[in-house]
Amino acid sequence: MIKKIGLLLIVMIVSISLTGATASQNDEYTIVPVKSDTTITPRWVADTIAQGETNWHDKPVSSYTTSLHIDLNWGDTSDSLRLKVYTPSNQLIGTFYDSADGAIDGRINIEIRNSNGIELGTWHAEVYGYSVTGTEDYYI
Repeated sequence: MIKKIGLLLIVMIVSISLTGATASQNDEYTIVPVKSDTTITPRWVADTIAQGETNWHDKPVSSYTTSLHIDLNWGDTSDSLRLKVYTPSNQLIGTFYDSADGAIDGRINIEIRNSNGIELGTWHAEVYGYSVTGTEDYYI
C-alpha cells in the first residue's frame, strides 16, 4: 500500500512539473507554446530591428475571444529577439525569448488564453533587439 501511495505521489509531482514546463500562468492568463511546425498565423506586420532597438506593434481585439495567438518569427538563430506582451490596460503578460515555445528556432510562437475571455482593446507587443548583428527582418 505504501508503495502504491509513493508511486501515486511521484506521478502527481511529475504531472505538475510537466504542466509547468509547457504553460505558464499570469494571474488571469495562461501562456501556451504553439508548435511552430503546425500553425500558419496571419501576420500583423513585417519590420526590421537592430541591436538594442525597440519596436512596438499593436493588435486590436474588438470582440469576445478566449485566446490571442502571437507569432514573432525572424528565423535566424544567430540573432535573438525578446518579446513583451501587454494587455490594453497595460498589464505585462510576460517576457519571452526564443525558447519560450519549446524550440530555439528564431521564433516565439505563443497563445495567450483566458477562459473568461481576454481583455478587449488594443494589445501591445514590444519587440526588442536583444542580441542582433546588423539588422534582422521579422514578422509578427
